[in-house]
Amino acid sequence: MGQIDHTTCRWHDQRGMSLVESLVGLMVLTIVLVSGAQLFRVQVMHLSLTERARQADTQANALMNSLAAYNQSALWDTNAFSNKSPTQTINDGDQLSLNTNTCSTAYACDKIAMVPQASGTGNDYVVVPWSQNIPTGSTLTYYRGWRVATIDAAKHVRQLTVAILPADLGNQPGTAIEPLAMRQSTVVQRQ
Repeated sequence: MGQIDHTTCRWHDQRGMSLVESLVGLMVLTIVLVSGAQLFRVQVMHLSLTERARQADTQANALMNSLAAYNQSALWDTNAFSNKSPTQTINDGDQLSLNTNTCSTAYACDKIAMVPQASGTGNDYVVVPWSQNIPTGSTLTYYRGWRVATIDAAKHVRQLTVAILPADLGNQPGTAIEPLAMRQSTVVQRQ
């Protein structure tokens, strides 16, 4: 009878263990890489959404200032929101939809297009009237809608409400959606 060589048996046992260890290590490495990629994706999305909200906030402030600067006789009472009455309070988180008929016939809505700059990698945001097409090569980014309601005609007191709605995610003007930015203000306008 032959003798068993214990060194050969140990080598076979170690070879099997290193294969198992390699597979476990590969699986752990895969989990770490996938988790890291997901965390990176979440951070990038967060930064993108923050920038989007900042841009919408800038648009809301600019529009509110522009509307408040009008004379009362130059800015008629209007309501671009189909699911809210002219004096109904709009709370944070309320979903709004634009009335496309009002947008087409009254000065109550417009669009914001993101246009790539001719030189460089930046973008410019341009206001496009409701009834016009956005410039070639640009991306429709926001719909802007507003409501003007006279509170006291003798004192020229009016309430202005501005909403910036996302347009680049396939949202249509008549669809109710939460605004990215909204401003409400009571102003006194010149006659």
